[in-house]
Amino acid sequence: MELSYGIQLEQKQLLSQSQIQSLEILAMDGVELNQFLQNEYLENPLLDYSGGHSVGSGTEEINKTYEHNVTYGRTYEDMIEEEDKRRKDIPVQDQDTVKNYLLYQIPRNQFTVAQWTLMEYMIDCLDDTGFFTTPLDEVSDKTGVPLDEVKRLLGLLQSLEPYGIFAPDLKHCLLRQLEVLGLKGEAVWYVVEKHLQDVADGRISNISRKMKLPTVEVRRCIEQIAKLNPRPMSEFAVGHSNYIVPDIIFKEEHGKWEVELNDDWVEDYHINDYYLRMMKESRDQELSEYFRIKLERVRFVMNSIAQRRQTLLSISEAVMHRQQAYLQGKAYLQPMTMTDVAEEIGIHISTVSRAIKGKYIQYPGGTMVMKNLFSASVTITAGDVAVGTMQIKEMIRSLIDSEDKRKPYSDQSIVNYLKEKNIDISRRAVAKYREEMGIKGSFDRKEVG
Repeated sequence: MELSYGIQLEQKQLLSQSQIQSLEILAMDGVELNQFLQNEYLENPLLDYSGGHSVGSGTEEINKTYEHNVTYGRTYEDMIEEEDKRRKDIPVQDQDTVKNYLLYQIPRNQFTVAQWTLMEYMIDCLDDTGFFTTPLDEVSDKTGVPLDEVKRLLGLLQSLEPYGIFAPDLKHCLLRQLEVLGLKGEAVWYVVEKHLQDVADGRISNISRKMKLPTVEVRRCIEQIAKLNPRPMSEFAVGHSNYIVPDIIFKEEHGKWEVELNDDWVEDYHINDYYLRMMKESRDQELSEYFRIKLERVRFVMNSIAQRRQTLLSISEAVMHRQQAYLQGKAYLQPMTMTDVAEEIGIHISTVSRAIKGKYIQYPGGTMVMKNLFSASVTITAGDVAVGTMQIKEMIRSLIDSEDKRKPYSDQSIVNYLKEKNIDISRRAVAKYREEMGIKGSFDRKEVG
């Protein structure tokens, strides 16, 4: 065997790290993109967040979770009345389950019957969130227990799990949880104690200035606060509700169809003017270089999101145009592949595949996975595209429904029937479609008698 050396020219297309991340952003659904931007916001001081919109995901925004637009000087009863509509979304708790769980933590033999009855009464006074807002003098009057004893037993109930239960309001609920975590006296403690409204309003710079803390440190505190439980009673929720957040909305108004992306909340993210001005005015070369890198990162992320938006809009408009009759409930799903859409709008098929991954479409008839609007086409014997898989399945179902159950059609008989209709598919394809519709084979469909 003879060894030799040589030079060979070869062309390869390699993706840079930024191109790879841009494609990853394209593949994200709305919830994933929101989480991605939240992480970027926490790490990059040049990215600012105003908190004006909500993505509507299972992960609630800080300004929503922590009672946006709440004035903490008011009574919690006022807040409950204002938030009544939102609180109806919280699952109703089984009060006996709550009561048993709380009382199980208390040694029964250390209390009198009157004391035990008082604690049961106060548990019944908890609101749906887990806060105790009933005036203590009212509890004393209704139960006949001295006010000092009511205060003492309330203090005991406030020490129970889940931590934060029996708090008079949101602030004390969160402070109790921070105390259990050993964070009393830390920066996050004072953010909750003094600046919870600023957290709700997204006024990071205000907190930073008053507490003399770096913005990055304030954001870390807010991240810690977001991990706390603002509604202790939610741990007793029966069942779990899952919500689908549509990424694309198809709307029909006056006979005209329009595409809308469910991403208005992206507008809440923008470049921080304060740090941008600091970057321009700074004479510290190292600091200026740090800000320059962070600024380039923000611009890259925003450009990638803008490209994602344009790609999704182009694909969605092409899909809506092809499947408009189906979306109106007037026709079957039309044959449409990713290649068809890619060629129509002039992008690569892999881009279409990434863009529709995990995306949901909301239309007048409901909500569905975008991928389900794509279907392979079937070619008739003359060579022209005829029908899609949905029509084929319906033809198979109709044929089987009308068959003689004593002599049911075999899969090959169905193939022959479809060939008469100029539809050429294999027996294996017929079997696959039949099984997808939950229809048994001819042997199992046969009736004797």
